[in-house]
Amino acid sequence: MKKNNWTLLIILIASAFLRFYGLNWGLPYPFHPDERNMADAITRFSSSNLDPKFYAYGQFPLYLAYFTGKFFFSIIEKQNLDRLTFIQAILSLRFWSALFSTATIYVAYLISKKLFSKKLFTVYCLLFTATAVAFTPGLIQSAHFGTTESILTFCFLIITYLSLKILEKSTLKKFFLTAFFLGIALSSKISAAIFVFPFTLVCLWQLKTQNGIKKKLRLVLKFIFALSVTLSLTLVFSPYLVLAYKESRGTLLYEISVAQGKSQVFYTRQFINTVPILFQLQKIFPYALGWPTFILGFLGFLFIILQLIKKNKNYPQITNYPAGWRDPAKGDGQLLITLISFLVYFLSNAFLFTKWTRFMTPIFPFFSIFAAYLINRIIFLPKSKKLLTAYCLLFTAVSIVPGLLFSSIYFKPDIRLTASEWIYQNIPSGSYVLSETANVVDIPILSPNYQLLITNYFLNPVSFDFYSLDENPKVFERLLNELEKSDYIFIPSRRLFVNQLRLPKRYPLTAKYYQLLFSGKLGFKEIKTFPPFPQLLNYSITQLLFSDERSEETFTVFDHPVIRIYKKIIPYNKSDYEKLFKI
Repeated sequence: MKKNNWTLLIILIASAFLRFYGLNWGLPYPFHPDERNMADAITRFSSSNLDPKFYAYGQFPLYLAYFTGKFFFSIIEKQNLDRLTFIQAILSLRFWSALFSTATIYVAYLISKKLFSKKLFTVYCLLFTATAVAFTPGLIQSAHFGTTESILTFCFLIITYLSLKILEKSTLKKFFLTAFFLGIALSSKISAAIFVFPFTLVCLWQLKTQNGIKKKLRLVLKFIFALSVTLSLTLVFSPYLVLAYKESRGTLLYEISVAQGKSQVFYTRQFINTVPILFQLQKIFPYALGWPTFILGFLGFLFIILQLIKKNKNYPQITNYPAGWRDPAKGDGQLLITLISFLVYFLSNAFLFTKWTRFMTPIFPFFSIFAAYLINRIIFLPKSKKLLTAYCLLFTAVSIVPGLLFSSIYFKPDIRLTASEWIYQNIPSGSYVLSETANVVDIPILSPNYQLLITNYFLNPVSFDFYSLDENPKVFERLLNELEKSDYIFIPSRRLFVNQLRLPKRYPLTAKYYQLLFSGKLGFKEIKTFPPFPQLLNYSITQLLFSDERSEETFTVFDHPVIRIYKKIIPYNKSDYEKLFKI
């Protein structure tokens, strides 16, 4: 095996380790709502009933997890299982997320191999693509979620890769493979219909350049055949799109309404008054990609656009085209297809009202590809071999740091378990606690290390509905009463305060509450903070360099929220609190 193949194998093994290690994070608590819903649907399956009664997603990932999980756990437990438990369903879903995420790295490597001409080919740049994708925080995270993101990311990349292969030579086998993965994507989530774009674009490109009616007709027939296969597979792998058409359609329309902002729900408040594209550039890509890959990828993206538009003579020109190209004028065709596919997916999602991180997950690997393309050009600038080696090592080192740091989340107990154990040790039993609603699981949660010690321990935090504070006067009255009684205040995540403080005119009372709390004027003092990342330096510097709490909400709240605990220092009465809110 060649040296570069060994290196690629090591990268894939390392990436698999980062993705498969800690797949049991947070269990038995379902911290991710989508994962919980999918696992609940799987627990309803049996040999005589495959209706998930849940239609927000397609059935392919559910069936895949159910049948493979049933086979695996039947062997483990040495009995024929007909149903899976909730934990078994979660582990089955996460296994496939991790596997698809690992496979994505190799597909990204293959796409890079297509884009780099032999004249400019460097093994390092191809391996950089694989390394950067392997250590992308957002992809490591999605691999630990039993949701659809890893499947969709893999499908979008392999469809793009097969489209580039079709551009070289349009064989029936390539059309079938493309249709197969389109069917997998659509039967996982119907919004994956956008994945058909690179395939369609390549077919139109081929149709325009083909000579002769017969060749054009054959191409059209192959395209129709591929779409037929896609539709057939979608219905086979996700039959309840038809069998439960009314329910599926209703769910789809509701999800579209939420995505467009027509249906206002509490968990989309972070998107109010946000600017498309700017939001993704500020709140998603720097954190989900890591700053190094984001910066290099963004610059690579701009570089490719300039190269395709201006054809600057100062840049080395591509002259060695892959085998199978009949027209040298198509030399930049694969690069253009890749770039447009990225843009179409990005823009079609960027302008939605809901701008969740998961919507951008399928294009995360493209930034690594663009970064590698940029490096492929600029590393030839230095003539010194030592300087060239230093550049390569520097690019690689900075690209893996965010992923390594992010992976630490899954190498230790969930932060909510850590916080709960501290609560059992340090907060007296019977204390009155004011907490916040809309967390999937409220803290403290039952810790395995403290099950015997907390038999007589009682602590029942009030899960207060701050989302209604500015809409219902009775809720404000209740808050004043709760503040008077409370000994402690828990802030389980940034979910509420970041969003409400950003919109003080829209949510004046809620914003005022957090301003008073954080300033100490409410009479409570912060006594403990639980940051999710290792404190490599002192707390302030670590927060400055590595904190992602200001990223898009769902990137942090499901698996690594910052938890804060406040203790009452000044015992104000109800009228005192009312005066504070009026100042």
